[in-house]
Amino acid sequence: MKQTLLVAMSNQKGGVGKSTVTILLAGYLHYVKGINVAVVDCDTLQHSISHMRGRDMQTVEKTDGYKQLMMVQWENIRKKAYSVVDSTPADARDKIGELLEADPNLDIILVDLPGSLSSDGVFKTIINMDYVLTPVVADRIVMQSTMSFATAVLDYLKGKSGIPLKDFLFFWNRVDRRASTEVYDAYRKIMERLNLKVLETVLPESRRFDKELSVKGKPFFRSTLFPPPQKLLKGSCIDELADELCKILKF
Repeated sequence: MKQTLLVAMSNQKGGVGKSTVTILLAGYLHYVKGINVAVVDCDTLQHSISHMRGRDMQTVEKTDGYKQLMMVQWENIRKKAYSVVDSTPADARDKIGELLEADPNLDIILVDLPGSLSSDGVFKTIINMDYVLTPVVADRIVMQSTMSFATAVLDYLKGKSGIPLKDFLFFWNRVDRRASTEVYDAYRKIMERLNLKVLETVLPESRRFDKELSVKGKPFFRSTLFPPPQKLLKGSCIDELADELCKILKF
């Protein structure tokens, strides 16, 4: 049987770019790499991804240019938009089961979790993932919370068998290229001492990450219906993050 990999996007702190990166990764993997993706939006306070899907659908319906772009995309890749479903963290496994029943050919299900380990069902959902992908920013409060969150889960896993979770994968997000690397180097060393795996890819701070579909037809970057446009993809490192992730996941 086909093995569908479950990857949670999670961090103990909010505001680190979880939902944005989930959308961009899902779009690149699904529409560009040809990997069959679905998304479970468990961020119960905001449901940012499912709300964006709704906005995207409405904007495309009102904009002839996007309708044409959708038709061209269908002609080129013959793939429907990836599924986005709402859930609570506690019900995530049931929603995953429903997605797999509807489409057994899914390669990856991305699960966007709320920014709190104390939320009902988050811990159980995390340990039943294959991987946890965690964006981090160089802020002392965020880093302390993030490392405490990861080490608590990893300590729980020690000596236990039959738990699916293979690893935490951390990556730097919103990095100012002009800033000193001393802070990042210091945190990287701390994370290495804690045996926390940090990906090579670094996502820059950039206003392009906020650009959505617009009825005025302005340039967009993140969308649940389209991949990041090639012109804006360069320098964003989203493609590099996706490629590095695919190597780890063996796609």
